[in-house]
Amino acid sequence: MRRIKILFFWLFINKNNVTFKDLLQFLTKPRVHIIAQKFINKIQKINEDYEVTFKNFTGKLYWPESFTIDRLDQVVAETFDVKDWHYYQKEHTKVERGEIILDIGTAEGLMPLTVVDLCEHIYMVEPSVAFCKSLNQTFADYKHKTTIFNYAVGNEDGIISFDENSLDGTVSKENNSNLSKIEIHKIDTILNQNQRITYLKADIEGFEQEMLKGAQETIKRNKPKIAITTYHTQNDPQEIIDLITGFVPEYKYYVIGIYEQTPKPVLIHFWI
Repeated sequence: MRRIKILFFWLFINKNNVTFKDLLQFLTKPRVHIIAQKFINKIQKINEDYEVTFKNFTGKLYWPESFTIDRLDQVVAETFDVKDWHYYQKEHTKVERGEIILDIGTAEGLMPLTVVDLCEHIYMVEPSVAFCKSLNQTFADYKHKTTIFNYAVGNEDGIISFDENSLDGTVSKENNSNLSKIEIHKIDTILNQNQRITYLKADIEGFEQEMLKGAQETIKRNKPKIAITTYHTQNDPQEIIDLITGFVPEYKYYVIGIYEQTPKPVLIHFWI
């Protein structure tokens, strides 16, 4: 059903830079579990985490026991399958040696783990306590070049409600006693004027626009490459384009992919 919806959107609504060849590759590609098994070497339970090793690089990833390991397949496919529309390192947004990455909504941290040896520094922002605990284990050997912030991000500094038990990282401005309370900060607050970034990656379940409003000075100052998800319900891709190009008019960009629930693009890539 998912593939039929995407075919319909491509035929009648919006192609989002998906060529006919790209569409055929998508419609005939294996399921994510099969793709993921090409890259996963071994998964074993160690204390409160799953330890994951890979066939294509030597890093070890730790995934919290409290979240279903089945979701790892999707993460692996998006990280390693260069034809996936959720793949961050497209032609103009590849991670190059010496990058300083700001990864917003890091979750398990697989993408930064694959490039950490290339980078000068990686800042990771993740609201989930469980994921942050696993991130500290994953990047234990890279403490000299990584910084992990256990925050939500938006266009304000304060306290916000967060569903710690949700893999989708549900954040709410409502005062809900059933949810955890966590700090929320602007990116402009988290990173001071002396902290430089060259690459911004963001996937924060619909809070992308609010995050961008709170990152205006950081983006203006650094003009980083940007790879940002735009398919979530709350997002308006055109508003995201207008925000970012409003901050830095010289940005070039392209949209890519078709979301199965709406014809929104999956990602937008920006570069100077």
